[in-house]
Amino acid sequence: MRVERSRPPVACRVCRGSVAGGFSRCYQCELHHSAAGRLLADAVLPVAYAVKGSQFAADLWRYKDGDREAGEKLRALLGDFLRDHGPCAWRAAGMAAPPGKVAVVPSGQGRPGVHPLVPLVASCVRLPDVPLSARAPDVPRGREIGFGWLHVDGPVAGENVLVVEDTWVSGGSAQSVAVALKLAGAARVVVVVLGRHVNLAHPRSASLAPALRDGTRGPGHECLHTQGQANVP
Repeated sequence: MRVERSRPPVACRVCRGSVAGGFSRCYQCELHHSAAGRLLADAVLPVAYAVKGSQFAADLWRYKDGDREAGEKLRALLGDFLRDHGPCAWRAAGMAAPPGKVAVVPSGQGRPGVHPLVPLVASCVRLPDVPLSARAPDVPRGREIGFGWLHVDGPVAGENVLVVEDTWVSGGSAQSVAVALKLAGAARVVVVVLGRHVNLAHPRSASLAPALRDGTRGPGHECLHTQGQANVP
């Protein structure tokens, strides 16, 4: 008897968020593409959906307050994903070689001090980090692309860079990092996101809701789904 594989939910080709019928990008990703085009990340790979109200979504908040259990779960999630899917992530971004540097998306809300994602990523990724500094660290950033929001405090010319983000809501912060890196000379940028935020009560989540209510947690990442995503026109 033939067993058919379940199809992944209809999702944005960039961030795996919900899309309206007939569109390949969600509303925010379409705005980003119009504003920044090829300065955006060459591939975005969410590790899992962070459904509002779920334990996973709570962990993404709790680790920032120093919750060790939540931090360990996220560290294991990121480490496993990079081990199992790193090579296809690099291919999806059009990288001829693996990333040579890593950058962590800074807080867009003016959070003081070292972002808790920095040590978490350092425990999983053995790459030189690219320090990033906000030009106005005390000013919260909106959902749009922040041209000039960040300063790249290290050489990246010709480098392939891995960017890690904890939560993707609009993607503005992560894509602003990609733009800053490319303006500084980075060759290719791939963004790995721990949790792609989804609010099932929101009408825009309609295309994802059936699968997520059935218990599907992953954003449909398979090696075949990420091929050819680099610099989608």
